[in-house]
Amino acid sequence: MMKIILFILVTTSLLFSSNLSKLYKMYEKQEYTKACDYALKYYNKNKKDEKYVTLYGLSCLETDNIQRIATPIIQLEKTKSARANASYFSTILLQKQLLRQALFDGKQIDDLHLPTTNFILSKIFNLFVNKEYVLKDGIYKFEDKENKEKTYKLYIDDSSKNKKYMMIDVYKDEKFIKRYRYN
Repeated sequence: MMKIILFILVTTSLLFSSNLSKLYKMYEKQEYTKACDYALKYYNKNKKDEKYVTLYGLSCLETDNIQRIATPIIQLEKTKSARANASYFSTILLQKQLLRQALFDGKQIDDLHLPTTNFILSKIFNLFVNKEYVLKDGIYKFEDKENKEKTYKLYIDDSSKNKKYMMIDVYKDEKFIKRYRYN
């Protein structure tokens, strides 16, 4: 009986570490969408592992599935670094929601002062709040303060049926390099 329990414990332990290892490899290769989907699939089996949950949040943050970072936020509470990661994710989610309100509903957000992160959405939020943009034809254009080669465009895409998206396009030397699409 003891051998069976030990076998189950070792197998379960290897399975959990295997999920973390696979997730880490995908994240390391910048396969964020794949990693985000994988992390969601195995979330219930790994939700007590703060490393797994943090990688889940970081992977989803880099995708169009940013709303998925809400799930890890509630699990990241046991350690100082986990709570810091939860605050990081919460800040970005709040900034996303406030930007959506400003764009979709005309809500004024220029009097808000929130923490700053290094994530693109946070950067755009701060530039928007500080009114450091040029608005033309419903498109907000921003210049990156730290990297003068980069510019950003923020706009609403309502080309899909019954769905509007908040879009952030990133340009380097006037050439398109990346698009973030948030529902």
